[in-house]
Amino acid sequence: MNFIRLSFFSLLLFLSTQLQAQIAEEHFSYMDLFDLQMVSNPEISPDGKTIIYERHQFDVMTDRRLVNLWQISYDGENHYPITSGTQYYGNVSWSPQGDKFAYTSNHEGSNQLYVYWTASHTSAALTNFTESPSNISWSPDGSQLLFSKFVPESSKAVKANLPKPPSGAEWEQGADVIDKAVYRRDGGGYVQDGYRHLFVISAEGGTARQLTSGSHQFGSPSWAPDGKHILYTVNTADDAELDPNNEQIYQQNIRTGEIEQLTDERGPFYSPKISPNGDYIAYTGFKDDFVGYQLTELYLMNREAKEVQVLSEDFPQDISSITWAKDSKSIYFRYDEEGNSKVGNIDLNGKVTSIAKNLGSASIGRPYGGGSYSVSNKGRVAFSHVTTSTPSELAVVEGKLNSEPKLLTHLNQNLLTSKKTGKVEEFWVDSSVDDFKIQGWIMTPPDFDPSKTYPLILEIHGGPYTNYGSRFSPELQFMASKGYVVVYTNPRGSTSYGEDFAAYINHNYPSEDYNDLMDATDYVIDQGYVDTDNVFITGGSGGGVLTAWSIGKTDRFQAAVVAKPVINWYSFVLTADSSPFFSKYWFKDMPWESPEDYLKFSPISLVGNVKTPTMLLTGQQDYRTPMSETEQYYTALKLQGIDAVMVRIAGSGHGIAGKPSNLFRKVEYITNWFDKYKN
Repeated sequence: MNFIRLSFFSLLLFLSTQLQAQIAEEHFSYMDLFDLQMVSNPEISPDGKTIIYERHQFDVMTDRRLVNLWQISYDGENHYPITSGTQYYGNVSWSPQGDKFAYTSNHEGSNQLYVYWTASHTSAALTNFTESPSNISWSPDGSQLLFSKFVPESSKAVKANLPKPPSGAEWEQGADVIDKAVYRRDGGGYVQDGYRHLFVISAEGGTARQLTSGSHQFGSPSWAPDGKHILYTVNTADDAELDPNNEQIYQQNIRTGEIEQLTDERGPFYSPKISPNGDYIAYTGFKDDFVGYQLTELYLMNREAKEVQVLSEDFPQDISSITWAKDSKSIYFRYDEEGNSKVGNIDLNGKVTSIAKNLGSASIGRPYGGGSYSVSNKGRVAFSHVTTSTPSELAVVEGKLNSEPKLLTHLNQNLLTSKKTGKVEEFWVDSSVDDFKIQGWIMTPPDFDPSKTYPLILEIHGGPYTNYGSRFSPELQFMASKGYVVVYTNPRGSTSYGEDFAAYINHNYPSEDYNDLMDATDYVIDQGYVDTDNVFITGGSGGGVLTAWSIGKTDRFQAAVVAKPVINWYSFVLTADSSPFFSKYWFKDMPWESPEDYLKFSPISLVGNVKTPTMLLTGQQDYRTPMSETEQYYTALKLQGIDAVMVRIAGSGHGIAGKPSNLFRKVEYITNWFDKYKN
């Protein structure tokens, strides 16, 4: 066994040496990823004195993410690990009394629910399930835990009465019989029969009690202050699978089982939370207009009168991750603004105060929004903090206007001071189409000299309703380390710039977002340090759509890499893992009703214009943008005599950066393809 591990390690070192042949030793490179440590999901104790956070890193021997729990005081002292090893520990939730916390872990096999007692530094498993518990929350008195868990349900599909094989015979395995509209999900494989239900269990262990029933998916559970009621969301429609996005909020008495529906307009509505004084229910969502993007609002319901108001009516950004202040006078929330993830606070009159900025996630991929925060009873805030030059670290702030955050960890200081990384500069450019302004970022190579010229990569985000921002990105740093100027931007359709900007591409994608990308490229070229004979383009998912669309519109790029794209909206809607959603929200009609609308926005409609050498790159198990989309475009290019190659990443779904080695492969194939076509 040791010989096998050593042989594998030697092979990995050999391969990494080959992969890094083009990267200077002092530059941030592939194997440095295994030295990174990142903070995620900090949870501050109710008294604000102690923080438990997840520390993420990657194991070179198993090619996967490891997550352990660490503890630190609010003042930065008493910093030590609670768990260690090569497994997963996470989903921390403090008890209201602050004497213990719950978490989940797979360190004993399957993922289970645990409680850790801070005074004795001991922990115990409360469950022994075959399915993983999640969405954990404590009852107000700390005696019970509420959580959700998948409950298998027997399939109602057709049965087959077949003869059994004779003794010793070897027959083919049985057929898979599918009767669901959504029968597979990216990252999860083929869907098992069953639903997520809600349970309670004593904080001292024992048998868990199921609270919900029926063939529905229950989510967002939370407690009422009286400890007798819970809130949750569920879409109870008979055709919920074919009519998604209509979750309503319910209240249930956990003793009597009595259920009351609290919302009745077309949702979806999410994350209901009752104020500590019991007077109000805050929740997020929107009244559905059946389009790809709508602004997520914050609602406030008076519990007694059932009157509802849109508390965030004058706030232009999407609201998520809501938390009541202990005095019930305001609500904390997460939002993105101009490519920066932030914590805000809104009072019951709708006045918003910015509390913290630069939230970030423990990501090794592209610079998407994310990050999490938690709030103590007295308003101290702990959050995961990221910049363009540093991965996520732990930060705290007092939770008041203009309070200065304090970094409590510097996990990567030694590594990053010994390595040269690409520097990032923000820019804005006026749209050539209308009055919109487009925000972008330029990452220059290590040892950048503005008097010289460099090849450029335009890297386009997916979504499309998401955003890039001022966040550390190992994936883009690897590209910069190979000598490329990397440009990334937020064309229209991106979030964090208000509803009009994001909603522009509703039933209109791709469109003038292409012009935004070209405007950003022109701006960077005008800076004078780009080799105009060596300009390249790539993007993944929605970025793959826009890459394929762009090379059907222009020949300005020397080469392109179209990663995990949608090429044909007609076939995509009928093969993607969320077909009922995409067909209902991204288009006005079904494909066979208006095929011309689907073709109009499909990159395959422009493939006859393409002259650009193109690589296609997709995960073998990608069910979000299925491999058949890649295969269509690859074949169409080949039939026209365009130099094209198809790269199929093994062991990967839509999230190629899920494994370090696959992230390395992605970057290496992209940059080697571009190197091949450099003039």
